[in-house]
Amino acid sequence: MRTGLFFGSFNPVHSGHEGMVSSFLRNELIEDLWITLTPSPPHKHTADLASFTDRWNMLERVFSEEDRVLLSDVEQRLPPPHYTVRTLNYLNNCYPDRSFYLCIGGDTLQTLSTWFAFEKIAHKTELLVAERPGVPLSIPPDLRSFVVHFCEHDPQGVSSTAIRKKLSSGIAPGPDELAPSVFRYIQQEGLYGWRRTD
Repeated sequence: MRTGLFFGSFNPVHSGHEGMVSSFLRNELIEDLWITLTPSPPHKHTADLASFTDRWNMLERVFSEEDRVLLSDVEQRLPPPHYTVRTLNYLNNCYPDRSFYLCIGGDTLQTLSTWFAFEKIAHKTELLVAERPGVPLSIPPDLRSFVVHFCEHDPQGVSSTAIRKKLSSGIAPGPDELAPSVFRYIQQEGLYGWRRTD
């Protein structure tokens, strides 16, 4: 079984993430995709990180009906810090019948060499990379030991950071940025400083 792993904080999950999931699944390299929610990314210091439960609930509203998508809380069950190489070790030991492919955006590919023990990742997985706006699809010299596959993808200029800024300013993101079900949840729970301006 060839399984893609799409790690992220998804703070919140947005249309750009949805588009990447669709592109990863259209690629014949993987058979299913595990969206792996990271409790606290070690390479990010996000002051406005929503709770794990809230981010999980938002992911469920988007992907619960997708047959080939599984939401994974494996990192919530592992001790911090949540380094990808450690999670890959755990998954490879638990699922020896699966081949895992790390699914990332082109922007992440360019910074992967800054990750903890990034060289070891090359021995545990191959990369499936989707294009990101303004980022060249090229393999950095430090990653020459990696097996890299590029997938066809129509990149969207949407980011969680920009969406959080809109929400904190009382500006409702459009449906092309944020799923209506996710926006309703944010309103209901008062996440990201959302407040009405009318």
